[in-house]
This record gives sequence, C-alpha cells and structure tokens, in this order.
Amino acid sequence: MRIKSLAGGLTCIAFALSGCGTLYNLEVTAHNNPNIDPGKSYVILSGTQELSVSSPEFIEYAKQVERALESKGYYRVTDGDLTGAALGVFVSTAISDPSKRYSEISTGLYESPYADESAATVRASGSSSGGGGGTSGQQSSPTTPAPELISGVQNNRFATTVYTKYLNLVAVDLQKYISEISSVGREDAVPVEVWSVDIQTTGQPSDLSEVFPVMVAAGQPYLGDETDDVVRLKMSGTDKRISEIRKD
Repeated sequence: MRIKSLAGGLTCIAFALSGCGTLYNLEVTAHNNPNIDPGKSYVILSGTQELSVSSPEFIEYAKQVERALESKGYYRVTDGDLTGAALGVFVSTAISDPSKRYSEISTGLYESPYADESAATVRASGSSSGGGGGTSGQQSSPTTPAPELISGVQNNRFATTVYTKYLNLVAVDLQKYISEISSVGREDAVPVEVWSVDIQTTGQPSDLSEVFPVMVAAGQPYLGDETDDVVRLKMSGTDKRISEIRKD
C-alpha cells in the first residue's frame, strides 16, 4: 500500500493565504471620564522620552492618530500653540523582547489500496458463432481507482518568534495641566485624564512602525469612549480601515 501525507498541500495553502495579508489579533481597552468635557481641540504630544516629537517616527505616528481622531469629531491645532488646545493627546509606544509561540498542525496520512506499480484490470469475454465456427477474444479496461483511506494523523509542532506591541493614547485636560505646572511645578503636577485607549497585539512583524496603523485602526472606534471589558478582535493587513489610517 502507498502512504502519503497532506502536509505538502497544507503548506501550499498556507503560502496562498499569505497573499491575503497578515492577520492581527488585537486587544483594546478604553476608559473615559464623563464628568469632564473640555472640548475637541487637541495637540499631540509624546508620552515617552524615547519618542522625540521631532523624530520622523513621531511625526508619522501623529499624522495617523490625527486621521483616527478626525472621524470622531476632534480637530488638531498647531502643536506650538498649546494655549489653543483643550486636550493634550499623549502617544506612548513599546515593543517587547522576542519570545516563542508554539503551535501544532495535524495532518492526515492517507493510504491507497494499490501499490504504485500495480494496474488493476477487469476482463470481459465475448463469443460469436455461425457458419464454419466461432471466434472468441478478451478485452481489458482499467477500473475506477478506489478512494484513498485515512490511516492516521501526523502532528507537527513548530515555534514562531513573536513580539508584543503596545500603543497607549491618553487625552488630558491640557489647560488645567498647564495651570497646575505653573502653580506647583512639572514634578508635582498631575494631569486630569479625560479618556484613554490601550491597544496591544502579539505576533509578527518586529517593526513597530508597520503595526502602528493597525493598532490605531483597532482603537479608533473607542477613542473618547468606554469599554466594559477587553475587546478582542482580528484584523487583516489588507483591511480598508488600516489603509485609511496609513493612507496607502
């Protein structure tokens, strides 16, 4: 009997599906303070020392956040004019060290009831008679191949290097924060949070700038709103909501 595995076929399917774009698994949590509504104007600020407001990364990130906020009715003012903004939207990003994710694929093993070199045939005979005698002959034709039968399952375990990416957007009452800084100093001033959104995703790639618009698109519906619990969702890399944020 001949035995074969479907692993090769599944590999081909996997490569074919990869053309549809990366599938991202994301988690989103949002909070807001319904008792504070300073307005919709804002400036975008860096929430981490590693992300300079003059860096190309921050400038691109700020544009993508601006596109997401625009659909929620917010409008960005000149970053240099802090007195004209009701909100300060702080952008913080991070990426974890690489880790391993282990997965297992089960593939079926199938067997054929015939050996590769065999050829099963059926034989038919016929005769005719008359006059001076009769003739007889034999004719052969191939049978319909018997269906292959599953003989077992093969489990293949493999490891993938993954990274967890984080995005935190926090909107604070900017004018109150500026006033408090003037009164008690930056060290002791505590910003009043108006709303915040936390997004994270674990997987590939390791390039934070590639995943940033995906996280922004995932968090966009919850900007300024509240989630009762962690919202888990999947997004394809070809999702048009990501293209709108990235402006491909």
